[in-house]
Amino acid sequence: MMPFEYQMLGLMTLFFLFAWLPSSVGKTRAFGVAWLNSNRDPVTGKELNPWATRADRAHNNLKDNFPGFVVAIILLGTTGRFDEGTSIAAALYVFVRLGHFVSYTIGMVTPRALFYLVGLGANIYLLCKML
Repeated sequence: MMPFEYQMLGLMTLFFLFAWLPSSVGKTRAFGVAWLNSNRDPVTGKELNPWATRADRAHNNLKDNFPGFVVAIILLGTTGRFDEGTSIAAALYVFVRLGHFVSYTIGMVTPRALFYLVGLGANIYLLCKML
């Protein structure tokens, strides 16, 4: 059976692969399918809805933070350092990154910040377990 941490990595990767979708829906509504299939030059007189702008920023934040989680899980797994703490930290990371994305997209500032900080802490914990 696959270690739990790898399962969390797989789940997070699935989320990562589809996290572009909300902002893409907003961009399609605002600018149209032709724009989406173009070089995406700015469109005069049209703006992206605030929720779609936030979803785009949430996706960018995920792209910035996900690689550290990937590296931590792969290195911990290949060096045989998984334990109960890494299982909890991996699950916590996945949960709060999902919460961060949702709260960012719907505009909830305080939960977004808390989710971010807890996710960062979980990832730092995982990275420190490699020492």
